[in-house]
Amino acid sequence: MIGRTISHYRITDKLGEGGMGVVYVAEDVRLRRRVAVKFSNAGGDEQGYRARFLREARAISALSHPHIATVYDYGETDEGQPFIVMEFVSGSNLCEVLREGSLTLQRGVVIVGEVAEALAEAHRNGIIHRDIKPSNVMINHRQEVKVLDFGLAKQVEGEGGGYSDIEAPTLMASQTRSNSVIGTLLYLSPEQAIAAPVDARSDLFALGAVLYECVAGRPAFSGVNPIEVCAQILHVDPPPPSRFNSLITPELDRITLKALAKRPEHRYQSAGELIADLHAVRETLNNIEQVITQRIPPAAHTPRISALTSFSSTLRRPRFSAFFLAAMLAIVVSAVWGINRLWHPAPYRPSPEAARWYQKGESALRDGTYYTASRALESAVKSDDGYALAHARLAEAWMELDYADRASQEIARARSLAPDLSRLSSLEALHLQAINDTVIRNFAGAIISYREILRRAPEAEKAYAHLDLGRTYEKNEEVGKAMENFIAATVRNPESAAAFLRLGILNGRQQNLAGATGMFDKAEKLYQDFSNFEGVTEVYYQRGLLYKQNGELAKARDQSQRALAIAQTTTNNRFQQINALLQLSNVSLGEGNTGQAQQLAKEAVDLARAERMENLATNGLIDLGKSFLLRNQIAEAEGYFKQALELASRDNGRLNKAKALLSLGKLHYQQDAPVEARSYAEQSLPLFENGGYLTESSQALAIIGYTNVMKGNYDAALQAFEQQHRLAEQSSNPLQIASSKHAIGFVRAHQEQYTEALSHFGGSYEINRKLGMQLDALYDLTDGGDMLWRLGRYKESQEALDKAFSIANLPDESYRRRLPRVYLIKALMMLSRRRLAEAAELSRQAIRLAGAEDRNTLVEAKYTLGITQALTGATNEGKQMCLEAVAMAKSIDDARLMSSASLSLAEVLIEGGDSPQALTTALELRERFERADQQDSLWHMWRIAAYASYKAGDAAQARVYAANALDVLSKLQPKWGTENYNSFRARPDVQLHLKELDKLLGTPQLSRSSHKSKMEQENVK
Repeated sequence: MIGRTISHYRITDKLGEGGMGVVYVAEDVRLRRRVAVKFSNAGGDEQGYRARFLREARAISALSHPHIATVYDYGETDEGQPFIVMEFVSGSNLCEVLREGSLTLQRGVVIVGEVAEALAEAHRNGIIHRDIKPSNVMINHRQEVKVLDFGLAKQVEGEGGGYSDIEAPTLMASQTRSNSVIGTLLYLSPEQAIAAPVDARSDLFALGAVLYECVAGRPAFSGVNPIEVCAQILHVDPPPPSRFNSLITPELDRITLKALAKRPEHRYQSAGELIADLHAVRETLNNIEQVITQRIPPAAHTPRISALTSFSSTLRRPRFSAFFLAAMLAIVVSAVWGINRLWHPAPYRPSPEAARWYQKGESALRDGTYYTASRALESAVKSDDGYALAHARLAEAWMELDYADRASQEIARARSLAPDLSRLSSLEALHLQAINDTVIRNFAGAIISYREILRRAPEAEKAYAHLDLGRTYEKNEEVGKAMENFIAATVRNPESAAAFLRLGILNGRQQNLAGATGMFDKAEKLYQDFSNFEGVTEVYYQRGLLYKQNGELAKARDQSQRALAIAQTTTNNRFQQINALLQLSNVSLGEGNTGQAQQLAKEAVDLARAERMENLATNGLIDLGKSFLLRNQIAEAEGYFKQALELASRDNGRLNKAKALLSLGKLHYQQDAPVEARSYAEQSLPLFENGGYLTESSQALAIIGYTNVMKGNYDAALQAFEQQHRLAEQSSNPLQIASSKHAIGFVRAHQEQYTEALSHFGGSYEINRKLGMQLDALYDLTDGGDMLWRLGRYKESQEALDKAFSIANLPDESYRRRLPRVYLIKALMMLSRRRLAEAAELSRQAIRLAGAEDRNTLVEAKYTLGITQALTGATNEGKQMCLEAVAMAKSIDDARLMSSASLSLAEVLIEGGDSPQALTTALELRERFERADQQDSLWHMWRIAAYASYKAGDAAQARVYAANALDVLSKLQPKWGTENYNSFRARPDVQLHLKELDKLLGTPQLSRSSHKSKMEQENVK
């Protein structure tokens, strides 16, 4: 690595290496300064390491404080290895200072106080360090304290990660979960030692341990192995540090031990409280100059005067004249003034031409005309490449135009030009930070910055601040808050066409057609009044999109053609021309004119390639593929997705490559091809993760999870959905949190852990209900109702299904698609209650409505009807229905469906008199149910096997199988809890089955232990 140039950083030396990264000294060849460059040392979990590396960059870049080492830049090498460029701190870390024996008592307190100031700034920004220790505290040659390595830093309510530091041995836990035990052992808080959640007070405990070592000369805790150290941290209060250093005052003892309190509520509650106490006690230490040496024995404490403190004492002696001292003071003041000028240069002044283009670009951004903005801002940076804010605003324009790679390049350039933000005004610095967070898709961080901008902005600028904040909320999928800010923008500035345009788009997303139309009309009039034809074109395009989504294709064509005409003849805006052509292609497809749709798409793609807008070309192919997929024209859809994948791969467009892969994954998932679907999704996931695309990563994980469910790989599915849930919490996106909760419930339902599944469905429902997401709430209600009847909680199930039924009958087709599922679950509940006529009618309704589109529901409805028919004497019809269900389940390649359909067939075969085949069919399922730990199905399998054996004339074997059934049944109680288990046993069908088993055993009072004993003695295979 030494000698290589990465970006504009020439590697010159190696500083150190640890579990997560290697740190080098490098020269910034542009700015001629030394920097520290940390490279990822990714192991097997490369994606996890990259995510943690990105988190470190985000965490530190959000902070600006004299005692925190600054992050200047970050990116990836050509090989895809991530790196972070940091301030190079030349000096010694606190470990070395303690070892050298150059630390006085007062200086130790000062250093800890300055570390506390750094933590106060981090905690104010919602960031916990989690790895405070002497090796992470640097003292440079000017004796300035710098806190390093926020590599373990955790955004409050975000996700944590494992890490090994460069300087010191650490207790490692490589999991990425936020409750992982991380950090150097001697400085762990009790919360970290037991892997409990931590907050800012955990940092204060670690800092208390550092303070103890600084003043006592030894660590607060000790032990010959990690277990002993952890035991001390958890259970032993260290002795007062004054026991080892008689110069320590009672107040300093109190401060140190309070910071080390075992219970967080007994510690300092904020860094500010600790700072205040340290400042007060420092004044009492002015005359104490004893040096503290690290880990010296108590008997060896002897006063020692360091060279530094001796020199300090000499300076205090009155040996110079007043004139000499005055002259020296003047020199010092001049030097300080010069250094201040050097370190705090005047704000950057762009060239007049660049400033003029910048103003045009900023105005276009505010108008929502991003293509015009990009052209103006490109001219600004061409005129003055050192204009950091112009690069940042250009990044913003590229983001709005969906050019993620270009946006990343521009924001990296902006940050390299203004690494410490000191050359910008406070508002400009906030804008740069907000745009940076937006580009890296840290929307929660961007929202914080834009809120502060809104608070600080002068009255005349507040409308624009609301607009920026609203756009960021929209990106974070917080539609309600986005609309609130857009409305506020229109109140403050009734001529804000961009705000009305965004309100039109969001009203359309919420199916408020009247509201959307009204907002679009206002936006169009304002754009027309200001002769802003790019804005007018955008209104036509968005209005056409709304009409297309609502099936009003003639109106959609009219609006799209108007947009195309202006873009071609008035503005010559290639970006809008391409978008309009692609939309017209989709409209033609909706009208059934496939040839015209393909011709328009080709025209759009050719124009995009000619204009070097490959991003638009690829997106256009993907959108066209999606349209064909919606029309179930699978071959055409797959062809366009593969064209997009080829184009993105050739142009090295990583994001578009990921989008194409994800689209192919969705296509194959819809076609019940789980292996192919999972393969495409798994290829897309690291591309999305490396770019910070949390929503798309979540979608890829969903496909990975659901395809694993289809194949019966429930542990792998659960792992994917839990990762999806962590991403959702990281982005603070309630919709994604709800979606991931439902997905986890879906897996638990397949594992027949009904109570746990019900809890997840309920949690998802509460979020969706509060957000007004009726379609998602409909899924929660149906699946929750399914769990409830299975547990025998019929009344609650009926209430949930009644709510679901009312939503499913809403006019929108997306709601009505769920109606077959509601009928199916009601049918299953009626079958359980032995209300067979109702069960049969509801099953037929589900079959009729499901058709060929909802094949899963169709399979379940068929075998439910088959059982009902067999129980009412129509055994041939019931058998045929179950055979159809089994065949269809095999074609879908869904493990649970195949097992459930086969088990139903076995039950019907008994009713039809074919007991030998029923027994064979049932026993074939044993391994599947045991492997998946599906205890409910397993007990039914043994029950059916017992009854089939009895019918076949083998009473002895029937008793063995019956005992097995009761043994499995008894194991459900600890899984579900006594109350749910009892309500399950009280189900009419379960009561009938239990009576049958008792008859087979011939001993109704037979105990569970006897059942188990029989099974163990027989050892039935």
